[in-house]
Amino acid sequence: MSRVLHVVAFLPTLAALSTEPVYADDFGCKVLLCILNPEGWASVSECVPPVERAFSLVARGHPWPQCPEAGSSGRIGYEKYMPCPDGTVAATATNEWNGSSNSAHSEIVYKADKDGAFCARPLGTSTSYGSQWGSNSGARLSPTAIPREVRTEPNYLDLTTTDGKQRFWFNLSKYQ
Repeated sequence: MSRVLHVVAFLPTLAALSTEPVYADDFGCKVLLCILNPEGWASVSECVPPVERAFSLVARGHPWPQCPEAGSSGRIGYEKYMPCPDGTVAATATNEWNGSSNSAHSEIVYKADKDGAFCARPLGTSTSYGSQWGSNSGARLSPTAIPREVRTEPNYLDLTTTDGKQRFWFNLSKYQ
């Protein structure tokens, strides 16, 4: 609640921001105020140009604009897929050959992989798949799996301020 109150206290500042040229030293702060708007950055018309400019810059390889005066920093990331449903883990499908040379056949085998395109149930009793990918990467998974849902907004900004950390999802593809 206090985070919302801090942002609401800055909303009158957003109204005072006009389409005047933005100087390098206040661009990051303007973007920060806009991105923290509880109603969403696109809900304030004055926020659309600077936030879209920030997305465009990031899409071209520049870092997220910073606002040192607010003690904030941002880290950009990418997650293609939504999390797997409870009781399943992310997995990659591989094609493995089994049997002797006379009766060899191929079968799809799923292996735990945090970036995998499928969700499969673990075989056995291990419950540590989500937090220990390295130690479970060879663990056996169910021979059936479902495709993972692809995110419509796969890019994220982890914004750290004095109030803590927030994650904002967006899609950079239209800015590239």
